Amino acid sequence: MAAELHLRIVTPDRTVVDRKVADVSFTGIDGGYGILPQHAPLLTVIAFTGYAHVTETDGKATDLFLSDGFAQVQDNVLTLVCEAGEAAADIDMARVKAAEAKARAKMAGLDKLSQEYLNAEASLRKALARELLSRRTTGSGNLSS
Repeated sequence: MAAELHLRIVTPDRTVVDRKVADVSFTGIDGGYGILPQHAPLLTVIAFTGYAHVTETDGKATDLFLSDGFAQVQDNVLTLVCEAGEAAADIDMARVKAAEAKARAKMAGLDKLSQEYLNAEASLRKALARELLSRRTTGSGNLSS
């Protein structure tokens, strides 16, 4: 049997993933990480909005949206604790488009140095990251629709 890594992705409201995988890559605040079985202990911040690329034990690859959190590797377990996380296949494009429109509308009437503007901008980045990941994994490259 090939070496396996236990992946656990948790958000405040649910456990997104809790299973054995072959490897995981994601972007930390200080660069990209590739986590293989028996990786050395690690603790890092997950880049503000991004995704994890997971290679399953059968070789199949999946992508998951991640937002704001941290990653810990210890005892062959990678735990990603995130504000939000979901499989690319589960991304609801109607919800993403609504969040994008809401964030853009809110930003239009605010001072660019205000905290409200920065919060709306962060919401917009999350919506766009979800859209990009969903379109990339479905092969729907047209971002104008």
